[in-house]
Amino acid sequence: MARVSSKVRNPYLINHKLRWSSKFSDLYKAGIIFFADASKFLPMDYLSSGFSKVDSAQDQSVFVSCLQTLCSLPYFQNYKKKSIQILAPRNGSRLLEIGCGLGEDALGIAQMIGEQGKVVAIDSSKKMIEIARKDPMKMDSIQLCLADACNLPFRDGAFDGARADRVLQHIFDPRKAFAEMVRTIKDKGRLVVYEPDWGTFIISPGQKEICRTMTQLFGDTFPSGWIGRQLPGFFQEEGFEKIQIRPETFSTDDLVLAIQVFDLVNNAHRAQKMGYVSESQVESWLEDLSEAHKQGRFFCSYTGFLVSGEKL
Repeated sequence: MARVSSKVRNPYLINHKLRWSSKFSDLYKAGIIFFADASKFLPMDYLSSGFSKVDSAQDQSVFVSCLQTLCSLPYFQNYKKKSIQILAPRNGSRLLEIGCGLGEDALGIAQMIGEQGKVVAIDSSKKMIEIARKDPMKMDSIQLCLADACNLPFRDGAFDGARADRVLQHIFDPRKAFAEMVRTIKDKGRLVVYEPDWGTFIISPGQKEICRTMTQLFGDTFPSGWIGRQLPGFFQEEGFEKIQIRPETFSTDDLVLAIQVFDLVNNAHRAQKMGYVSESQVESWLEDLSEAHKQGRFFCSYTGFLVSGEKL
């Protein structure tokens, strides 16, 4: 189990220009701000539902900064490394990366396939593709494409393997996107997918019903929040061989980091707007978390699943 402590440097908080004064920002970084008041200054693009529509977001930098933060954390670095090792890139491989985001994973794969290999990296967001194209480290062996994962513009069996990382959770028809990945890889090709299961999301402390409301709402506002538990069945349905299932658990005792990764403040006020909780319940819950953070009692966790297999 990967655990992230409060000592982890959080580039999101350092680099992202939140809509508040430096006074509020300093308090926020210190983890001592009254979070109910701080939320009034937060952008209201929700991480759970917003990644499926980044290009129409009020503030696209929220999603860019979120990806940068995740990529800086050991948990994400470790499972990404495992997933690429399982994909087994080799000299001359032609590989598909679904939902490339900022392009960092595609770059890592490209460094393993030589000049004769090719990584075709797709994303549904023009903003993400633009950022990936500006990467000074981008290699000639990477081809970036704006494309829909549910309707891939590639012939059957075009790739030696494919990989998707936290992508299907943002798609309303993940089974169709999965079938498209299967279609585009060769027989004996390898498919590697990592997805969270937001039914495993937990937060402590807090009243049971309030915590349950907050964690369930966060998961339910993903287009496919339970995709983690569905992945093994997808591989079975497509007749894959050598299926391997690896649970990967993330946990942190850092409330400030959890707010950025899990959008806790925005999600709490969304719950209020939707009528699930009252304003006083939101304020009390956030204050309890803040106090727990100061006393070293805060805890937050979820489990994702790294699933792989070989196409018949």
